[in-house]
Amino acid sequence: MTVKERVAPLRAASMSGQTRLLFLAVAAGWGVPYALIKVAVADIPPPTLACARVAIGALTLLPLALRSGGFDQVRERWRWLVWLGVFELSMPFVLIPAGEQHLSSALTGVLVSAAPLLVSLMTLGMPQERGGPLRLQGVVVGFVGVAVLLGFELPHGRSGVEGALMILLACAGYASSGIVLRYKFAGTRPESVMFSAMALATLILLPLAVRGAADATPDGGSLLATLALGIGPTGLAFWGFAVLNSRVGPARASIVAYVAPVFAVALGVLCLGESVGPGTFAGLVLILGGSRLATGSR
Repeated sequence: MTVKERVAPLRAASMSGQTRLLFLAVAAGWGVPYALIKVAVADIPPPTLACARVAIGALTLLPLALRSGGFDQVRERWRWLVWLGVFELSMPFVLIPAGEQHLSSALTGVLVSAAPLLVSLMTLGMPQERGGPLRLQGVVVGFVGVAVLLGFELPHGRSGVEGALMILLACAGYASSGIVLRYKFAGTRPESVMFSAMALATLILLPLAVRGAADATPDGGSLLATLALGIGPTGLAFWGFAVLNSRVGPARASIVAYVAPVFAVALGVLCLGESVGPGTFAGLVLILGGSRLATGSR
C-alpha cells in the first residue's frame, strides 16, 4: 500500500469531521437571525434592512472572494447568479422581516425549518438526491406539522396569515436556490459565488432601500443588530451553506433547518421574552421528523 493510499482514509475522515462542524456552525448562524431581525425591523423597514444585510455580508466575504480567484467561473453562470441574487437573497431577506412584523421570531424560525420539505418536493424526480420510498411520506408528515403550527400558534387575523405566507414563500426561494447552487455552480468557489450574489442583491434592493430609509428611525440596538446580521448569519453562514451544499447536496444540506429552530426558539424566549406554546413543539417535531424521512438522512 502506498503512502497516498494510507493517507486517503485519514483525509476523508478529517473532512467528515470538518463537515459536521460546518453543519453545526451554519445551523447556529441560521438560527440566530430571527431574533436580530425582530430587533432591527422595529426601526428599519424590511427593504432597507435587507439591503444593508446583503451589503455587509458582501463586504465580509470580499477578502475571501478575492483570494479564491473564482470570478471567471461565476461570470460564465451569470444567469443563475441572477437567480441566487433574487430568490436566495433579495426576496427572502425582504419577506422574512416583513412577515416577522406580525409573527414572533420563534415561530418564524420554526416555519423556515420547512425548507427541506420543499427541497424534497422539488427533487422528487432527481435520482441524485437521496430519499428513497419514504420521501413522499416524510413530506406529508412535515406539512402536517406546518398545519399544526399554523393552526395553534398563528396570531389571529389577516396579518398573521399574511406573515406566515411571506415566510413560506421565502422558504421556497431558499429551497430552489439550494438546488441551483448544487447543480449549476458545481466546481466553483463558494466565496466568489456568494460574494457575487450578495453584491448583485445589494444593487437589486438599493432603490427600495433608499425609498424606505426615509421611514427608518434606527437606534444603537437596531444598528448593532443589523451589523451582526450582515456579518454572521448573512456573510459567513451563507458562505458556509454554499460549501456544505457542494459537499453533501441540497436535500441533505438543508437539514441545517433541523438545528436552526432550536437556536431561534431559545433566543426568542430567553432574549426577547416570547412565549412558546405546545403547538410550536408539536409542529416542530412533525416538521423535523418529516424532513428526516423526506431527505433519507440520519
